[in-house]
Amino acid sequence: MAAGTSRVAVVSGTSSGIGAAVATEFLGRGYTVIGLSRRGNPVLAAESGYVDRVADLRDPEAVRAALRSVADVAPDGVRAVVLNAGAAPEPVDLVKIEWQVVDDAYETNVRTALNLVQETAPLLTRSGGSLTFVGASLANGYQPDRWAYAASKAAMTTLMRACSVEFADDGVVANEVRPGPVATAMTMTGLDGEVNDQILRAINAGFGTDWLKSARTVAEWIVAIAEFPSNGPTGQVFNYSRKVL
Repeated sequence: MAAGTSRVAVVSGTSSGIGAAVATEFLGRGYTVIGLSRRGNPVLAAESGYVDRVADLRDPEAVRAALRSVADVAPDGVRAVVLNAGAAPEPVDLVKIEWQVVDDAYETNVRTALNLVQETAPLLTRSGGSLTFVGASLANGYQPDRWAYAASKAAMTTLMRACSVEFADDGVVANEVRPGPVATAMTMTGLDGEVNDQILRAINAGFGTDWLKSARTVAEWIVAIAEFPSNGPTGQVFNYSRKVL
């Protein structure tokens, strides 16, 4: 990273799971982190360098208000934005799914991402930076009962690629990470907190695969990609899944 470059990151969905782990990883690398979520994160809020912003990211006015003070901590702009916030509806038989389920998935996943892109673009383009989307292998569309979620994630992939073109001349790269299943409350019902490596090894040994990963491991990948230079890869999907979908 060039001397004088802003070391400020904006991360969405930081109340728990991957978002919280990404924020922690950035903090460990010396960044100031602006964390955006609907519930906030009191634990991270106590950390030096973390700025907790509570907002419903589906609402553009709420996003704008949450980022209004970013200039105070990032006068040189923002180095990285990680678009992690989102939700996955329960699986539904494709022939029975109601449009409201699909609409909710787009509202929570796609609109959230678009709002954040539109509000952070002026902060990123001051000196170049990155947009890193947290995607899903299900976006390939081969699991019919997860179509609503898959379609919303596929739309985010096209948004990422549009960003890679839109902001190329400003030195902003845009990429997507598809981590595969991660040990979070979204994928493991009742999970509260981090799953240690020993338990993960036991789970993966039972399935004969290293398919399930910790949020901490995924966060390291995401931040490494978010730190790509302005002449680095852009418009790319980095798929860490071990399954062929």
